Amino acid sequence: MTVLSNFIAQSEQLQEFIDLGEKPSVAILGSFNTGKSTLLNSLIGENISPVGTLPTTNCLLHFDYADSFSAKHTGVRGKCAFSDRAGLIAFLERQQSPGGLIDIKLPSPILRKCRLIDTPGIDAFSHESMQLAEQAANEATRIIYLFHQRGIENYSRLFLYRLASIWKNKNLEDISIWLNCILGGCDGTSLETTRTELRKIFLGKVKLNAINTLRQENIKSIRLFLEVELARDFFNNLAKRLKKIDREIPGRLNIISKIKDDSHFLSEFWTTRETAKKLLSATQSIHSIPLIRKETEELIKSINIQNVIKKASAPGRQSYHLNTPTIKESKELILELINQLIQEKQLKSLLEHSKLRLLYDEIAKERFTVMAAGGFSTGKSTFFNALMKEKILPTGSGPTTSFTTRISYGNEKIATVYLPLQITLPIYESTDGRNLICRDELNALERWLDNEDVVNLEICQDNRFRQVDRQEMTTLLTKTRELFAAGVVAGSNRLPVAFRPVSSKTIVRKKALQMVRLTFKNSGRQDFCLSNPASAKEFKELTKPDNAFRIAGINIQHPSELLKHIDFLDTPGLDSVQKYYFNEIRVRQCDAYLVFLNARHILHDMDKEHLKHVLLPRRLDYIEKCFFVINFSDTLTPTQRETVLNYVRRSLSNPSSSVIQAIPNPKVFLISALGGFTGKDRGVELLLKNIEKGIMQYRGWDFYRNKLDELYITLNDLSEKTNRDLFQSNLTYGERKNKLRRILEILRESRRKVKHVRSTIYSLRRS
Repeated sequence: MTVLSNFIAQSEQLQEFIDLGEKPSVAILGSFNTGKSTLLNSLIGENISPVGTLPTTNCLLHFDYADSFSAKHTGVRGKCAFSDRAGLIAFLERQQSPGGLIDIKLPSPILRKCRLIDTPGIDAFSHESMQLAEQAANEATRIIYLFHQRGIENYSRLFLYRLASIWKNKNLEDISIWLNCILGGCDGTSLETTRTELRKIFLGKVKLNAINTLRQENIKSIRLFLEVELARDFFNNLAKRLKKIDREIPGRLNIISKIKDDSHFLSEFWTTRETAKKLLSATQSIHSIPLIRKETEELIKSINIQNVIKKASAPGRQSYHLNTPTIKESKELILELINQLIQEKQLKSLLEHSKLRLLYDEIAKERFTVMAAGGFSTGKSTFFNALMKEKILPTGSGPTTSFTTRISYGNEKIATVYLPLQITLPIYESTDGRNLICRDELNALERWLDNEDVVNLEICQDNRFRQVDRQEMTTLLTKTRELFAAGVVAGSNRLPVAFRPVSSKTIVRKKALQMVRLTFKNSGRQDFCLSNPASAKEFKELTKPDNAFRIAGINIQHPSELLKHIDFLDTPGLDSVQKYYFNEIRVRQCDAYLVFLNARHILHDMDKEHLKHVLLPRRLDYIEKCFFVINFSDTLTPTQRETVLNYVRRSLSNPSSSVIQAIPNPKVFLISALGGFTGKDRGVELLLKNIEKGIMQYRGWDFYRNKLDELYITLNDLSEKTNRDLFQSNLTYGERKNKLRRILEILRESRRKVKHVRSTIYSLRRS
C-alpha cells in the first residue's frame, strides 16, 4: 500500500507542475441496483447520488471539483440551478421522467484528479437509459462497470456489445468490471461465466473482479485502485512530453549562463534546477510502472479474497467439522460449569447434587432435529451418507427410501428397526375426485396371508371394522381387484395387471373394501450391528421396499462427531407414487427443514403443491426454518448454476401463482451430495454451518438460556441462605464464619461464570 500511495503522491506533485489538459472522466455503468450510486457516493464522501432498491438515477450526473457546492440541471423542459445539497437531493428524489444532465461541483479530493459520471441502470427505463449510458461511455476516458452478484445476463450482454463497439479505438485496460457481492460471498461460478462471455464480447481480456460496496475496506481498496490507474495514465501521457522538455533544458541553461544579474541568475537557475529534478522524479516513476502494476494486482487479489468463497480441498474420508460449532460450544460451556460445581468440595453438603446431575443430563442428552424432504432421487440419502462418510442408507435413481429414518449419534454403528404390533393399510386412495387402487398395499397383503407372523385380520367396510379369517380375506382381495380391473378378467386363475379409476358411487354400491388392519405376533425392535457384514446384510434384506409397510421407522446410530448434537431425519420422496408416510412427513415438528430439489429438473417443475401442503404451511416461524437445497450442482455448467439459483430464489420470494406464499429472503444452497461424500464439494459444509446457526436462533439459544436460568436461581437461593446464616448467627470470627465467607465467594464467582457463559452463548447466537 505504501508503494502505491507514494506513486499517487508523486503524480499529484507533478500535476501541479505540468498541465496535461482536461481531467480524465470516469463513468460508472451497469444495471439498476448494482451499487453504482453507492460506489460513487463513497468515492466522493457524500450521499448525493440517489440510492434505492428500485431504479433511482434517471439522468446523467457529472461530478467535478470546486471549492464550494453548486449544481445545475439541463433537461428537455429547461434549466434550473441548486445552491445547496438539500435542494438537489429533493429534486433527484422526485424526478420521474428520465433524461437530461446535472452538473455537480463540490470540494471532494477525488474530483481534483478526475470527473465522475453516475448513470441510470441500463435496464431501468428501457431505451432512454441505455442511450444515456452510451452517451456517458462516449464521454469517458475510463469505465467502471458493475454487475449484480449473479453476473452477466442477456440485457447486459447486449449493452456490452454496444460498449465494445464504442471502445474499439480505446484501450481495454481502461475498463474495469466488478461483481458486486452485496448478498454474501460469491462462489466463483458467476465470475467464471462472466469472464468467458466478456472475452467473446470484447475479443480480449478485460478486468473482472469481485467487490462488496457495502464494505468500507472494499471501498477504500477500489478508490486506491482508481487513483493508481489515474496516476499511471498521467505518467503514460507525461512520458510523451518528457523528451521535448528534456531537450529544452540545455538551451535554457545556456541562456541562464549569460545572465549577469546575480539575483536574476539564481532565480532562473533554481527554477530550471527544480524542473530538472521533477523530471528526473517523473522518469523514475515511469520506470516503476511495472512494479506498480504488480502491486495493483496484489491489491485486487486482496479484494477478491474477501468476496470469493474458496473451493474445498478436504480429502474424501475427512469427517465434517463445523468451523463455528455453536451448539457444541454452548453445550460444553454449561456442562463444564455444572461439573465444576459438583466437584467443588466446599459446596458438597449444600448443593443438591441430584438436582445438578439431572440438569447436567438434560443438557447432555438434548438433541436438535433436522428433517430432509423432497422428491425421490434428489440426493437426500446420499447427503446423509456424506455426513457419515460411508454408504449406509440405500441410494439409487429410483425411490429407495420407504420409511422415515432417524440418524443419531452412537459409539458404535447400530441400526434399529421398529416393527409395530398393528398396521392399517388403505385399499384405495381418492385423488382429484377419482378412486385409485393401492396396488403396493394389495400385493403386501397377499404376501402376508401366507405369513404365520400375522395373528389377526380385520377389514373395514362401510366405515366399520370386523374380524375375518384368511379365506374371507383372500376372497375380498380378489373381488377388489376385479372391481378396479381394466377390462374383463380372463379366467379365475388370471389376476388383473391393469386397473382403472372407480367412481365413489360404485365404491358405495359394491361395498368395496376400504382398509385392512393386521396384528402381528412379533413386534418391537430389532438391532443390527452394521460393522458386522452378516448383520449388515440382514438389515439390508429387512429394509427392502417390499417391507415398507411392516416397518414403522429406523434409527441409525453412528459415531460421526456432527451427530453428537443434531439428529437428522431421512424421509421418502414426496413425489413417489407411494404415499403411505406422506402425512407423517407433514406433521413432524423439527428445528430445521431441508427441502431437496433436483438441479437437473428444477427448471421444469418445482412441484409447488408439495411445498404448499407438506413443507410450507402458512406460518412464518415454520418457513424461516426451511433451507432449500439444490442438489446435483456438479452436473451443471457455471451458467446453468447461476440460472437455477436465481430461478429458485425468484420463484420462492415472488411466486407467480398463489399455490405457495412468498418467502422473504429464502435460504437457497447449491450442493453436490455425491461431491460431499467424496470431499469435493464445499457447498455441503456451508449448508451445515447455516443449519447450525439457524437452530441456535430458532430454539438453541432459548433452551440453553432456560437451563442457565435454572442454574442461576439455584446458586442465588443458596447464596441468600448462606448469607442469612452468616449475619443472623452469633458466630465469632472463627473457622465456621470463615468457611461461610469462602462459600459465599465461591457462589458469587459461580454466578459470575453463569452470566459470562450466558453472554458467550448469546454472542454465538448473533454471529
